[in-house]
Amino acid sequence: MPDHADTARRAKLPLAVCWFIGIELLCFSGFVLQLIKGTSWMAAVFLVGPFQLLAWSALAGNEQALLVAFVTVLPFAGADLLPRRYEWFVYYPSTIVLLGLSLMTRDRNLDSTSTVRLRKAEYGPIVVFTVWTVVSCVNSVLRGWGTHYLIFMTVFTCQIMFIAYFVATAPHSLDEVRTLVYVVVGATALTAVCLPLLPSVSATMTSLGGKVVMAPAGRTSLNIVACSLTTVAAVGLGMAVFARRVATRVLLVLAASTCAAILVFTKSRGAWLGFGAAFLYILLRTRSLKLLLFGAGSGLVLTASDFLRAVLASRAGATSAQDPSLVGRLLLWYYAWRVGVDNWLFGVGLENFRYVKHFYHYPQMLKDTLQYNAHNIYLEILADLGLVGLVSFCWLLVGAFVRSSRAMGPGDSRDLGLGISAGLVALSVHGLVDAVMLHPGEFALLGVLVGLSISVMRLSRDAASRQSRMELTE
Repeated sequence: MPDHADTARRAKLPLAVCWFIGIELLCFSGFVLQLIKGTSWMAAVFLVGPFQLLAWSALAGNEQALLVAFVTVLPFAGADLLPRRYEWFVYYPSTIVLLGLSLMTRDRNLDSTSTVRLRKAEYGPIVVFTVWTVVSCVNSVLRGWGTHYLIFMTVFTCQIMFIAYFVATAPHSLDEVRTLVYVVVGATALTAVCLPLLPSVSATMTSLGGKVVMAPAGRTSLNIVACSLTTVAAVGLGMAVFARRVATRVLLVLAASTCAAILVFTKSRGAWLGFGAAFLYILLRTRSLKLLLFGAGSGLVLTASDFLRAVLASRAGATSAQDPSLVGRLLLWYYAWRVGVDNWLFGVGLENFRYVKHFYHYPQMLKDTLQYNAHNIYLEILADLGLVGLVSFCWLLVGAFVRSSRAMGPGDSRDLGLGISAGLVALSVHGLVDAVMLHPGEFALLGVLVGLSISVMRLSRDAASRQSRMELTE
């Protein structure tokens, strides 16, 4: 059992979390005000200024509160609302350092009987994927294919897998896991509200009618933002079905609906497909007539708007054999397969396909598409990390889905199990037609979901074990 000092530390968590969220809301208010005024650099200062560092300092030593702080800001990073240098040199590294310090002192705070021990099937894919990413990076550098972005993505992968481990081991109860999920859903809904305030890059594109907008940190693709919106909308909707309180259910539905409504504006057909698959998955698992009626009503509300109906119709009508987007994807899939087959063992390095594909006679007329990835996360991983990397990546996704799906049993974790598994369905299906999952913010969201699935399964297993011991004692 935890000692008295550790118990007292956990008892202060709600106050610490409330204090942090209050500071973040204050920063967010200043961010929105400055964004409306058009001073994007000042907006970024309000969003991630000294308040963030002050909050981290106050929460140091409390793993759960640190993770709450991290996931609160994560959706803003996923939408490129944060300065990239701040993300690279402050946000992720500072979180890693503070969590690492907490890990070194964890055994001093907890008795050996309460030390968290994960099973090999839980930490195995995390270790294999991380190690193979590093091996692939070294191989690419030795072959002369090294780039600054390759090095960054390799180091970043190690950081995200470390955070996934902490998300898996830090929570001491299912309520603490719910706190993390609620914060992610709420912060993503706030991010969705910010998107209409961002100007389109092209003057011919009105508001969010374009695919690229100007965020405070620079240009960002709405396809990237749509990845987090579709994932979190599915998580929120899934959790709402089994939420224990009416107020919680209402707030989750409101947040999920906000994300889904803004998702329409992104014009991301892949994200629409992912959310549709997640919605069908939730229906099949729950067989809820209320959810079916809610979905039908929401669809009628969306199509009642002339603008939204025009967006849906234009993107649906553009989906044909003559669609430039589809033709471009087929071309990228072909070259990703070629690169993957030729480098089937080590790959070419994470996110390095966009550079190496030009050594495989990628059409010179498309040389400006240097930044494009494979637009399929599975072909991208095959090209980047080879067969071992692809297997370990699928192991991460499938393992996380199986664990969260099993948590939908008769215990107290049905809402978490359905929400997390639905989010993974949306993310995986979206990955069939896009590879934006490797964007730093979206990749971090994947790491959080993987960690949450492990945490839910671990805590459910521990609760069942305690229940069995009690029954034997009686």
